Amino acid sequence: MTARQPRLGHVVLGGLLVVIGVLWLIDAVTSLDVPWEILLPAALVVVGVGLVYGAPTGTHGGLISFGVILTILVVLASGLEIVFDVPFEGGIGERDHAPTGIADTEYRLAIGDMTVDLTRATSPREPIEISVAMGKLTVIVPEGIGITVDARAGVGEIVVFGRSQSGIGPKLIEDPFGQSDVLPAIRLVVRVGIGKVEVRHP
Repeated sequence: MTARQPRLGHVVLGGLLVVIGVLWLIDAVTSLDVPWEILLPAALVVVGVGLVYGAPTGTHGGLISFGVILTILVVLASGLEIVFDVPFEGGIGERDHAPTGIADTEYRLAIGDMTVDLTRATSPREPIEISVAMGKLTVIVPEGIGITVDARAGVGEIVVFGRSQSGIGPKLIEDPFGQSDVLPAIRLVVRVGIGKVEVRHP
């Protein structure tokens, strides 16, 4: 009697359970902090390996559909992480900030449009964190000084000195100093959950 071959779906499901179990075990019995955001990409890898292994034996439409769903979730997760990470605080409406002394280290808005004009401000030693949960954010910085920008959005568009990225989880990092020990005059950390952010000169 011929031994019955296990179904590919069962093999892949077993592989997923093994991956989850190993990560859980590492997190439980060691001092390592397992980043659980790697679970979806790991599951996608298992499904992909299963499809490559089982390609000669059939179409495996169900497994392909599962892989497509996982791919969509992986893409969305990168954006949702930023969406949920942006503080939902600072009120609703329009806000215009134009400090003339030492700038604050935080500017927040929940929903609406916010403009932060730093052209006449003195930068604090810490990075300036600016965020809008839902809406539009414009940051104006002076010309002729060193500036680093870390700009990210959950869903939307980012424009930094003419460079742009859009879609789910776009990010732009402007760091002309690289690994040097020289501190820039202004360090910006800019976040928008859903919407648009622009960093520009006057």
